[in-house]
Amino acid sequence: MKSREFFYRLAVAIYKMDGAYDRFAKGGKVKPNTMWVLYALGDGKTHTQRSLCEKWLFARSTLNTIVKECEQAGYVELLQIEGERRELEIRLTEKGKEFSERLLSPVYKAEQELYSSYFSNEGEGFIKGLENFGDEMERQYSSYDKEV
Repeated sequence: MKSREFFYRLAVAIYKMDGAYDRFAKGGKVKPNTMWVLYALGDGKTHTQRSLCEKWLFARSTLNTIVKECEQAGYVELLQIEGERRELEIRLTEKGKEFSERLLSPVYKAEQELYSSYFSNEGEGFIKGLENFGDEMERQYSSYDKEV
């Protein structure tokens, strides 16, 4: 297989996976990016807009809009971080946790089924390889940011 065919097939696979998650968002009557923010916040760790933008590659303006919408809906609260002047912690409220659980429980169930079917034996190796590949791809392609 040549590199162009490899990356074409990889892109199609990625967009199929993304489309599958989009279906869950539409079923929950939320925007896909909103679902991803709730998904990210559901890991129980501390998150800021900066950390979410860096890890998930959200555009800052997109994330800001989603956070404001979620705050108005009562799903998240913004908390001052000790020693930080500008960054705020984004945390799910109880209402947000309940909403996220309803929205994401079918996602988690489907993920568990797929994991059991495809990755239960070699999931760690697969994901580590994919993470390394993504990091290297990001590193190599970052030089093109200024050219386009």
